[in-house]
Amino acid sequence: MKPKYIAAGCTLMGLLVAPALSAQDIYRVTDMANEDLNGTARFVGMGGALSALGADMSVMSTNPAGIGLFRSSDVSVTAGLRRQIEGNAFAGRDVVNLSFDQAGFVYSIRTGGKNVRFFNMGFNYHKRKNFNDLFGGGVNLASLNGISQSWQMADLAYTSRPLDLSIGEDNTMSPDFDLTTPLTGLGAMTQMIIPEYDEEGNLTGHIPCNATSNQSNVARWGGVEEYDFNFSGNIKDRFYVGMTLSAYHVDWHNVTGYSEVISDGTQSGDYQLSSEESLTGNGFDLKFGFIMRPVEESAFRIGLSFTTPTFFDLTHNAYANMTSPFSDSEGYSLNQDVEVYPHDYRIRTPWKLNVSLGHTIGSSIALGAEYEFADYSSAKISYPDYGYNDYWDYSWSSGSDDQALNAETKYFLKKVHTFRVGAEAKVYPGLFLRAGYNYVSSPMRNDAYNNLFTESPSYYYSVSTDYLNLKETNRVTAGIGYRGKHFYADMAYQYEARKGDYYAFHVPYTGSEENALTAVPVKLNKHQLLLTLGYKF
Repeated sequence: MKPKYIAAGCTLMGLLVAPALSAQDIYRVTDMANEDLNGTARFVGMGGALSALGADMSVMSTNPAGIGLFRSSDVSVTAGLRRQIEGNAFAGRDVVNLSFDQAGFVYSIRTGGKNVRFFNMGFNYHKRKNFNDLFGGGVNLASLNGISQSWQMADLAYTSRPLDLSIGEDNTMSPDFDLTTPLTGLGAMTQMIIPEYDEEGNLTGHIPCNATSNQSNVARWGGVEEYDFNFSGNIKDRFYVGMTLSAYHVDWHNVTGYSEVISDGTQSGDYQLSSEESLTGNGFDLKFGFIMRPVEESAFRIGLSFTTPTFFDLTHNAYANMTSPFSDSEGYSLNQDVEVYPHDYRIRTPWKLNVSLGHTIGSSIALGAEYEFADYSSAKISYPDYGYNDYWDYSWSSGSDDQALNAETKYFLKKVHTFRVGAEAKVYPGLFLRAGYNYVSSPMRNDAYNNLFTESPSYYYSVSTDYLNLKETNRVTAGIGYRGKHFYADMAYQYEARKGDYYAFHVPYTGSEENALTAVPVKLNKHQLLLTLGYKF
């Protein structure tokens, strides 16, 4: 009998009530709620600390009132180059990527009024989130008692009845098996897990394999594109108000290549799993901003803005292929694949609050600082097509809350704090130098994990077991700019330092939720160069 790391006698109820996390939704919450420091080169060069200073296209998404400080119309476009420092090419993706980061305009109207001096309208596109990442690594599994991804499959397959392993003519697997995943079904069909029965023929558990080492490679790409529509005003050159309606387009892709060296008694060989996932959809939110100069004779400004939750409607697609070292009756290696039915769901991100300060000294120096707060644990996940029953709880827009995943979001995700500071100095007529710094706290607890045992139906669509726990983010920026009478050009450099702990699967110690698998430390550090060209009229 193959040894099993977790006793097959664990009760089903105990697994159901254990703290759990679905990589398909909970980790995607952080992807949808999080955003890069991106936009115009001036905005990035000053660390994004322009919310109170305003008069830059990118502040439409941080404080809409900042557009009210424009006194002339403006049009700009930005392109960039990003390079991941420690990444390795995989799945046709490279560490260097070109990107179209920003394009927008502001139409400024001088009203001639005594109170409202300017009424401005604007549109801005920018890449809110760039998902291009390459990471992975391997672990010596022999030193961990031969722990294997199949051990997690065996735990997931511990059900009250045999698995329904039927695959349709279109190569899709129906999600009809009880409390398990398509991945576990593939494991059973490739003999990575073998069912056990008692003397009366009742299913008592599944026997997994042992492994000596593993290797995982992950490639992610795509992004979240933001389209901002802004209306703002200047009141007596002391008060500025604004509103931005933002629309989003999501295009997220993930490819994982996982392998193990299986060593099981007299049998040994390579086990491989490749999975592909995509997430597409749209979203929207509203932003409201206010800026004031409390002292009329001073250029010092205070800004305040609120962003409503972003409402995303998303569709998840997945495909997986599994090859085991075991053979069929004709000597061919067992190989199975599955294409999972599309899965529609919704994510509601948290509210955001931004408080900012800005000051200018003559026409030579500009200083900005700001703090932003978002409680990621308050995010919500729902489904559009489920009705009423004992589990589902009616929610927004004819949808139903996923109570299990929302509980996991509340438990594992954290309050996120963002600090931005930046400075700009005119060193020569028309020539400016800039510098900035960003800090973003970790969005999740250190003990967050991908446990597919939840009451949520999302596990029906999960074809992977891996997860990445991100730590805090630090960004350092610098820039240079030229301002002419009408034309301007800016360049910026950004260094982003971000680490994470990567786990290929999760098998807890008996009686604990701590993962017995060793984490693979990954670095997602990046260089970015940006160039903005603009024209004022």
